[in-house]
Amino acid sequence: MISSMLNRHHRLVKILFWFVLLVVTFLSLLPNYYSPMPVAWSDKGEHFIAYLALGGLAGIGWWLKDWPALIRVFFILVIIGGAIEMAQGMLITGRTASWLDLLADGLGAASGLLVSWWLCQRL
Repeated sequence: MISSMLNRHHRLVKILFWFVLLVVTFLSLLPNYYSPMPVAWSDKGEHFIAYLALGGLAGIGWWLKDWPALIRVFFILVIIGGAIEMAQGMLITGRTASWLDLLADGLGAASGLLVSWWLCQRL
């Protein structure tokens, strides 16, 4: 049942992936004084959750079952996270680049991709 639902909704999941990517990028590049108030924990949690969602949506949207595809998508998401960090460090007022933010991005992306891989194997 879930498998047939996901098969019919791959396009929607892909669109949702691109939407979430745009929102994450937009919020990450806002100057600090425009950013929404952070949640009670460190911003590393926000990075992890954002990239967990991106990794999961990418894995399900493109039905990634093989390791080479998962690894390629992981590196693409880490490169996007790194580009955003560089932009924060160079261009954005009140923002700084952080290796720990990039680490949280990578851990979130890997976790999302692994969960989606597990789901795709079971469905």
